[in-house]
Amino acid sequence: MPAAKLFTRNAAAYVARKLSGLPPSYRAVATLYAPVEEVARRLGRAAGQLEPIDERSCRLHSRADSLEWPTLRLAALGCEFEVHEPPQLAEYLGALGTRLTRAAGGTAGS
Repeated sequence: MPAAKLFTRNAAAYVARKLSGLPPSYRAVATLYAPVEEVARRLGRAAGQLEPIDERSCRLHSRADSLEWPTLRLAALGCEFEVHEPPQLAEYLGALGTRLTRAAGGTAGS
């Protein structure tokens, strides 16, 4: 098989392999105010590293290439949480919260 055809057929796999080896842009750490078992069930296997703090809370260590992904994951958990790292994630959450409050008819940022 010619090299060009072989590369074209496997290009997506090649790029995916190369990208998966790159370090993520953000390392996120957050305290989640829910039992570790419940959080693990909600997040699934791609959760990152969960460590119990006590019977009602746990700490999540995860990595992401953008701020959007950890924001969505944290918001979808349905529990209270506190972001410790990175500061950009806390800022992003604050700005998103302001926009969501406005969208819901609130007065944040008015």
